[in-house]
Amino acid sequence: MSATTPHKPGLLWNSRTLSLAAVLCATVGVGLTFGFQPPLMAFVLARQGASSFAIGAITSTSTIAVILLGPFYPAILARSSLRYAIIAGTGIAVAILLVMPLRTSIETWLVLRFINGCALGLAWIASEVWLNTLSTDQTRSTVMSLYTTVFAAGVAAGPLLLQLTGTAGGTPFYVGALCLGLTALPLFLPGHEPSRSERSPGEKQRLLVTMRVAPLAMFAALIAGLVESADVALLPVLGLKRGLDEHASLHVVMTFLAGNVLLQLPIGRLADRFGRARILAACATVSVIGPLLLGPLMQIPWLLWPLLLLWGGTLYGFYSQGIALLGDSYPTEQLAAANAAFVIVYCAGGIVGPSLGGMAMDLWTPNGLVVFLSSVPLLLIIPWVSRLPTGREAPLPRVRALRHPSDSQRL
Repeated sequence: MSATTPHKPGLLWNSRTLSLAAVLCATVGVGLTFGFQPPLMAFVLARQGASSFAIGAITSTSTIAVILLGPFYPAILARSSLRYAIIAGTGIAVAILLVMPLRTSIETWLVLRFINGCALGLAWIASEVWLNTLSTDQTRSTVMSLYTTVFAAGVAAGPLLLQLTGTAGGTPFYVGALCLGLTALPLFLPGHEPSRSERSPGEKQRLLVTMRVAPLAMFAALIAGLVESADVALLPVLGLKRGLDEHASLHVVMTFLAGNVLLQLPIGRLADRFGRARILAACATVSVIGPLLLGPLMQIPWLLWPLLLLWGGTLYGFYSQGIALLGDSYPTEQLAAANAAFVIVYCAGGIVGPSLGGMAMDLWTPNGLVVFLSSVPLLLIIPWVSRLPTGREAPLPRVRALRHPSDSQRL
């Protein structure tokens, strides 16, 4: 760099900040779609007389699409700009929303939701790869926690949007498409983006290698998917079985989700200061204890609501800190494959989590769900403890054998 351009680092910092803001803005729109589209479809299909099975199948099709397309996302991102991948994925999702009210048959919506899942999966993974490249080892947990916070805020705003638009006719679809499109506009502004690098052959093989090489991050993805989905689906049922009415049971879930919005940034800052693996283990410990306290505190609101906030916030820390661990361990050209593996594991957990939790509740009503929710996070504590024979946190393993020489200065 020439000595005549001392202001260059400042410009780079500003460029990175603009890119960070643009990706986070687009993330709000994706979260909004996740928050309002499933309940909107459920209301529309229910009015048409569709079965609960059909509604559930259409809702889960999007997640299945992400799992099936997961092995192909790294190759797509290797050949395209991260910016344009997010724009393309968001644009397709906008188009899907505009088409959905024109034909509301189950068969059509199954196809549209599958395409929607493919598109949003591309934007999802590209966003996380970009954010990991924009952050440093000292800020990665904070950045990824900010990412999960704005996504959660978008999800929470989804039902509020439906209250404003209603669920009849094409209006909610068109308003949702407009909001999603507007959140993607900042992506068209100039900003810092990692240059495309040539990927070595064997991305699909590397996807599988990632699941084996980064076990702590993959455990975080699996537990996040299993327990998050089971909590959202079954906590209202647990509340009813513990003597709460429907209104109070819904507030249990709302308070649990609010913890995600409120606590992600503090968790990220702590992780940047004290170590991601250590804070991840602390979050897992809270998630082991939290469900066990639900029964005794269910009828004591002034203790129940703080418990739900703390438990909900720490549980959602599994995802943000798991993604941050990937950024610690993988160079830029391998982040897409690592991120795709992470998302596949997370989505797989999200599909089976409610079924396993419901089965546990049926076997031992209602305590089986509590046992399930409390025991699963132990999978995160055990490997962390096994890495601490001296009582000190061991350094995270890096994928040295697969690292590109040009990345030695970045991490």
